[in-house]
Amino acid sequence: MTTDIQARFHRPERGVYLLNHSVGCLPASASDAFQSHFLEPWKHQGSHAWGQWLENLTRFNAALANLLNAKTQQFCPQNNLSSALTKIVGSLPPASAGQHILMSERDFPSMGFVIQTLCKRFGLKPRFIPHETNLTDLNCWDDMLSDDVWLAFITHVQSNDSLRLPVADITGLTKKKSIISIVDIAQSAGVVPIDLNTWQADFVIGSSVKWLCGGPGSGYLWASDDIIECCQPMDVGWFSHQNPMAFDIHHFDYAADAGRFMGGTPSIMPFTVSAESIRTLDRIGTENIFQHNQKLINHIIAQINQGEIRSPMQENRRGGTLAISFKDNQKAMQAMDHAGIFCDQRSEGLRFSPHIYNTEEDADQLVQVINRL
Repeated sequence: MTTDIQARFHRPERGVYLLNHSVGCLPASASDAFQSHFLEPWKHQGSHAWGQWLENLTRFNAALANLLNAKTQQFCPQNNLSSALTKIVGSLPPASAGQHILMSERDFPSMGFVIQTLCKRFGLKPRFIPHETNLTDLNCWDDMLSDDVWLAFITHVQSNDSLRLPVADITGLTKKKSIISIVDIAQSAGVVPIDLNTWQADFVIGSSVKWLCGGPGSGYLWASDDIIECCQPMDVGWFSHQNPMAFDIHHFDYAADAGRFMGGTPSIMPFTVSAESIRTLDRIGTENIFQHNQKLINHIIAQINQGEIRSPMQENRRGGTLAISFKDNQKAMQAMDHAGIFCDQRSEGLRFSPHIYNTEEDADQLVQVINRL
């Protein structure tokens, strides 16, 4: 870990910041990028700033495409994952009544809220993979992906314990069985290397607020070339149009690419910041970030003398977060707060997430607090 990389990010002045699974730290270059790409055009050009503002959305899509090895036109900015998931499911050709949407009880609850609501609306049924199921076992997925499953929701890295799923193998099954797949990469993009070209997913949704250090309000969706033509989003607007400037109220044509999911006049500010954040991380390299992250996690595991590790021990099954359960998690959380350790508490215990700007000294401070409990 070099001081050069640390200098590229603004970290809280006091304490050890290990909440990167929640909100990543602001890149030092983000303020200048926001000033030059959003505020200055507005200040000097007024309405004519729209030309540069829209370029910011293209920069955001292009940054994601470069990071995740995909094409710029396959991405569409979204406010958040829930909105993206709603738009995707609502855009698809109707499923037969009574078919199922499959997801795990361990997935992020907001995704479950969306899926259950959409199932009621479209006459579908939610089906949950039980919490105790080994989600890395392809035989379990093979059994659950039955003939009555219309769509499978797959979380790449689980938020509570950082379990990482073999997405390429799972989407291989969904493709073989003609089941639509949506993959959530909110807890993996930016810390775990992802190559969308090696997956067979139909859709991917994600957020910039966590490991991508882009702040809230800058989510995204990705749609494969194989499925985009059959998508007809219900939430449309003039930016969903093939030609937004046509202004013919009697005629609407969906954009040929993922832009059809845009809707009305887009938000610009959060994506201006996130585009710069993603480019900053991409210059460092996701593989370098992952190796640094795993090195610090392994260092913590090797040094602590108490607590039950609830995250996978194998690096090929783990995301960027270390979950530890203590005899008294509430007391442990209070000790962390008192020592200035930024972390949080969930069902699997306390969560600690080191990023590229965290150091071995940060890890050692955490170890000292744990070993004093």
